[in-house]
Formats: sequence, C-alpha cells, structure tokens
Amino acid sequence: MKYSLSNLIRDIRDDLPTKNRGVYSFLQSYLYSASFRVLLNHRLGKYFFFSGNFVLRQLALRYKYKLITKRGCDISYKAVLGKGIKLPHPIGIVIGEGVIIKDYVMIFQQVTFGSHGKKDMDNFYPTIENKVKIFAGAKIIGAVNIGENSIVGANTLVNRDIPSNSVAYGIPCKIKDSKL
Repeated sequence: MKYSLSNLIRDIRDDLPTKNRGVYSFLQSYLYSASFRVLLNHRLGKYFFFSGNFVLRQLALRYKYKLITKRGCDISYKAVLGKGIKLPHPIGIVIGEGVIIKDYVMIFQQVTFGSHGKKDMDNFYPTIENKVKIFAGAKIIGAVNIGENSIVGANTLVNRDIPSNSVAYGIPCKIKDSKL
C-alpha cells in the first residue's frame, strides 16, 4: 500500500477548515485545532509508515504512540480516511485497520470502529459512506455499511447495515428510515 506525497499534501489541504487553504490557515489550524492535529499526525504517520524507509517507519510509530498517549486516539495506518473529516472532540476515537471512512464524515468523541472477529467473512470492518454524523460513544462493529447522509446516535451499538438518509439509535441499533 503506497501513500504518495501528492496524496498526503492533498489530504492535509482538504483537512483545513477554511476555504483559504494557505500557510496562514495551516498555521492557525496547527496551533489551535485539536481535530486538525489528530488528522495531521495520522496522515504524516501513514505516509512515513508506508515509505519503506526504516527511520521514517520508526518516526511513524512514534507519531502513533503520541496520538495514543496525548489524545487517547488509536487510528490504524491501514484505515482509509477520506477528505473533509471532522473530529469536533477528538478524544478516545478508535479506528481499526480495515475501516473505510469516506468524505465529509463527522465523528465525535469515544467512537469505536472495529472488527467483529469472525474469520469466515470477507470484510471484517465497517464502511462509512459520505456525509455521515456519528455521535459520542457509538460503537460500529463488523462488516457493516453506514449509508450516505445517515446519523448514528450517541452510545449506539451498530451491528447491522444502516440505509442512506437514516437515523440509528439504541443498543442494539434501531433504525428510523428518514431524517427529520
């Protein structure tokens, strides 16, 4: 899995919160946005991890260690994160290695994306489509698909597919077909 420098720069620019994505915006986000720092740390670490260079790989492992100890987040370098991801309160987020998160997804604190541990299934991890909001404490487990424009409520256990434009809530999740 190769993560190119041009992809790294594009992804970092897409993570900037403002339309003006220049040096000033980068510095302001770097200094004052915990969400941007988490994503920057992850994206740089991912680039270093897959670079093939021993020293850069060690630096990537250091970045991961700092992300876990400082923010309490554990985001696998093998996970796929799209552009425009927002982490309003980036504490305690866990994203497993096979997770695919597409564009413009909002993830709040203490959310876990993980495997169900079943060896016989093709995809062990969830896929999150575009423009999904996942609120605090949600747990998304297994080879589930969260449809586009859906909302996952706080403390919801998602263990089945959620259709597009739906609201999921409860343990185990119940689905309301359309958003209000």
